[in-house]
Amino acid sequence: MTTPEPNGQPHDALFRLVFGDPDNTASELRSVLPPRLTARINLDNLRPQPGTFVDPELQHRHIDLLFRTTTDNGDAYLYLLVEHQRTSDPAMALRMMTYQTRIWEHHRITEGTAASAPLPLIIPIVIYQGHRHWTAATDIADLIDNDLKADAGDLLPHVRYLVDDLTLLDDAALRARPLTSAARITFVVFARAPGDDDVTTWLDQWFDDFIRLTALWNHERLLKGIFTYLLKTSTTPEEHLIRFAGTLGPTAQEAAVTTAEQLHDRGYATGQSSLLTNMLAVKFGALDNDTHDRVAHATQEQITLWSSRLVQGAETLDDVFRS
Repeated sequence: MTTPEPNGQPHDALFRLVFGDPDNTASELRSVLPPRLTARINLDNLRPQPGTFVDPELQHRHIDLLFRTTTDNGDAYLYLLVEHQRTSDPAMALRMMTYQTRIWEHHRITEGTAASAPLPLIIPIVIYQGHRHWTAATDIADLIDNDLKADAGDLLPHVRYLVDDLTLLDDAALRARPLTSAARITFVVFARAPGDDDVTTWLDQWFDDFIRLTALWNHERLLKGIFTYLLKTSTTPEEHLIRFAGTLGPTAQEAAVTTAEQLHDRGYATGQSSLLTNMLAVKFGALDNDTHDRVAHATQEQITLWSSRLVQGAETLDDVFRS
């Protein structure tokens, strides 16, 4: 069994795996955008864009993906931001306005467009998976001092973003959405898995979606990503998950077994890395970030070699890490 991870990384990995695929993102956009707008945007030609616009200090709370496409009148960007916190972010309207500005600036620089050229449409969407409903302002105008709003008139800025609050979706609403099976399963496990004692008590309610997923060309990678998330964020016994995977077929069961084994190996390696880091700090004092990163990303063979050198009396960090 594994314990829940509070840092959001399992969420990041699964979200990027699933929604980095334009087909899955397009299905989410068809679910939340106004139909008239959807009809004018080419969702069959979403192109992932490199980079992130989230502030580094907020990366433990947010993950973002940017897609570019065309409309019947030019370019457009679809910006997806996932909120990992249990409560909504009161400053999100300001953050989203900042991110949109960065995207526009990046577009003008990379495209070399004239200052007089129209800006492409950006549709910002926050996908929220907390434990309480989203309550934060969705328009920058709502963050402005109330005493001045009445007299500001047309000077009051309005920059909005769309929130897809997963806490408001029951099973019927989720099934009614035109989502791909991978997207639907991801939303289900986001909402239900963290902290659950045994996810297999409800996974079979989504059996049909899992079966459709197993027919995809990349189903093994998707299944391993989903099983990893389930084992990292819940306390489900591994044998229960493997048994459920067996109902989907031998390939799915093998994916579950492999995932469980890999998590055991990673857990052991992480423990060994942490132990070596502590031992180095005891002997050599506070370690810099480069040393922390070097140990954290080392192979098991390197950890064993460096630990042996330390025990054998290495006098300096260079002696520990020498080639």
